[in-house]
Formats: sequence, C-alpha cells, structure tokens
Amino acid sequence: MSFLPPWVGLLLALLLLGALATWVLRRGQHRQGADLVQNDAGKDVQARAHRRIQQQHLADLDSALAEGRLNASQHAAARDELMRQVLADQAKGGAAVSPGGDRATGPVRWDWLVLLLGALSGVTYLQLGAPQTWWPVPLSQQVQISATTPEQLSDQTRVWQQATQKRPDDAQAWLTLARLQAAQNAHALAEQALARVLALSPEPDLWIERAQMKALSVGGVYAGEPWQWIHNVLREEPRHLNALVLAGSAAWSEKRQAAAQTYWQRALSLVPADSEAAQDLQQALAQAQAASQDTELEQPMASVPQTASAPSTALAGGARPVIQGEVHLSPELQKQIATGSTLFVYAMAEEGSRRPVAIWRGTPTSWPVVFALSDSMGMGAPPVLSSLAQVRLVARISKTGLAQKQADDFQVELPGVKTGVQGVVLDITRR
Repeated sequence: MSFLPPWVGLLLALLLLGALATWVLRRGQHRQGADLVQNDAGKDVQARAHRRIQQQHLADLDSALAEGRLNASQHAAARDELMRQVLADQAKGGAAVSPGGDRATGPVRWDWLVLLLGALSGVTYLQLGAPQTWWPVPLSQQVQISATTPEQLSDQTRVWQQATQKRPDDAQAWLTLARLQAAQNAHALAEQALARVLALSPEPDLWIERAQMKALSVGGVYAGEPWQWIHNVLREEPRHLNALVLAGSAAWSEKRQAAAQTYWQRALSLVPADSEAAQDLQQALAQAQAASQDTELEQPMASVPQTASAPSTALAGGARPVIQGEVHLSPELQKQIATGSTLFVYAMAEEGSRRPVAIWRGTPTSWPVVFALSDSMGMGAPPVLSSLAQVRLVARISKTGLAQKQADDFQVELPGVKTGVQGVVLDITRR
C-alpha cells in the first residue's frame, strides 16, 4: 500500500507537463533565434559592403572637388545627399535589430504562463473535482455490511470464510468476515479475524474495534488486553475519537463514572456541536453525572442489609435499572442444564447494529432468575439503553460461558420491549 496521497502524482504530472511545454517553447525560440542570428549576420555583411560603397562615393566626391570637376556648391549638395542615405540606412538597421532585443523576455513569460496554468488546474480540481479522494480511504472505512437478516448474515459469512481461505493476505476480506461475525454476536471469532487484519494493515481504528470485540467475548470485561490496546492508541493519538469513546464506555462498565465523564468530555470536544455523535455523548455524560450523584446519596445506606426473602435487583454504583424482569426455564430443560452454566441477558437496538447496549450475566442455581439491565451495563459506545424507545431482549444459557452463541445453547428472543418496563418474562423453551 502506497503512503503517498494521489494528489502527489497529479502534481508531479502537472510539473512534468509544464517542464515539457517549457522545453518545447524554448527549443522553438532557440531555433527562431538562430535563424534571426543568421539573418542578422547576412544583413551585417550587406551593411558593411554598403558602407564601403558609401565611403568610396564620398572619396570620389572629394577627388572631384580637388580636380575641379565639381564646384563647392555641387560638392556640398552631393555630400548632403550621401549623408542622408547613410542616416536612412542606419535607421533601417536599428529597426531590424530591435525585435531580437525582446527574445530574452520570451522564455520567462512562457514559464510564468505554464506555472499559472498548472495552478489554475489545481484550484479548479479542488473546487469542482473530488478532493476527498486525494488521500486513500483507510481500510476501517472501506468495509460496510449490507446484510440485515440472520439468513443473509449466515450466507455472507460462509462466502467470506471461503474468500479468506483463498486469499489469506487479503486484509479487506478478513475485516468483512470479522464484521459479519460481530453482527451475529460471534465476538470471539470476530476478535480473531481482527487480529489477522491488524497483522496485515495496522490502523488505530481497527485496534479499538478489536478491543471492543475482545471485551464483548468475555462478557464486557475490559481488564487486560482491551484496556492495553485502548491506552496504546491514546498514547500515540491523544485525540483519537473512537478510542476516547470506547475508553469512556469501558470505564462506565467498571462503574468509574468520573473517568467515563473525562473520556467522553474529551470526545465531545472533537465533534461538531450539532451532530448526532455530540447528542449521544451529551446523553451519556448526563447519565454518568446522574449516576455519580446517586452514588453519593446512597453511600450512607450501604450498611443496610438486604432481605433474604426476594432476590435483589440493586445495581452496583447506584445505577438505576432501566428494564427488570425474570428468566423462566421449564423443569424438563432444567435437567439438561449443566451445573455452572452461564445465563446471559442482553438488550439490542431494534434497528441498526446488533451490538448489545446492555448485558447482564450470572450463574443461576435456581429458577426463575431475576435480572435488571441499566445504562451502566453498556458494552460499547453510545447510545445508552435509556436513550432507546424499545429494544430486543435476548436470554441465553451457555455451557461454555462464551458470549457468542454456540450450537448447544438454549435461547429466547423477545422483540419490542419498551425501556422502563418492569416484570418482563423471558421463557426459554428450546435451543
């Protein structure tokens, strides 16, 4: 991949074209000058011969005066006529030489004309052309997923898996596969594909994407490599927007509201005030500020014990639950669930990305299981859960504890759940 922008090639082409035009013009002018020199040389010989004739004529007039063949008045008249002819010949010679005096300024004028044409071409392209194509588009912005249904996602995933096998050095193919897998919540596989992408084309945005997939693959935990990758990007580019947004989300998932506000405030300063990104960040900042205030108010009540009669839905850090409910499992299926299996409950936006906006996990010992989802459980960048009107809820029982779905997992989905609702029931009846 070339690191030179395309406009460098355009500029070099214009300069070469200008240099070629200048060389052709100068070559033509040199030939014209040589012809003029030759003509001048021929005219100079003629002028010297003519002057010798005039000098001889003047000498003949003086001899005729001395010998008495001409009187003084005749001699003076003939001499004056001869002098007028000499002056007329000198005037003609000066007019013939004067065009050559401008030849020195000719090449300079043509040089300026060529440079002016090049500058006008560049300005015209900048105003009317496509200046956004002067810099190559980063790989992270070249891949867009068009599939929306599960069937389309599955079919395209198979196609791009075959593509990566045929072209193992094709970074774009690996990135397409990674994003298809991420859209199906196969976060561990997406993270592995992103590792191949970064080996071929390391970009800061792709490191941030990998950090997010790595965290999602372990239930939203950013400790370890995800935080390290985020810090590495911010160390090299302190104003990297995606890194700041994800750092805020990671801090928020760890209940560090103050740190989340700091990262999101820095990100907010980098986006236009009237943009959708600015609105999302402002909502996230408001949620973080409210959570910090709630934490301060609830700290004196921390010593009050919870009653054992009902499962607690209190959330760490004082976060307020946005959706509360229960997961039910029939007695027949309970016998098939291995001890230590993990229950995931997460919410996704009804439209757009299938990235969870909140995720809850637990290891159930009895059924039903009470769950509560809040903004503090966000796994990535805004929007937060409370900013959505309704979501799709998914409950899944995993034997392996991996966030992505496995073939032997039990799962149920419930679309159209309004945020703010309590008492939602997710009844798992099949795989």
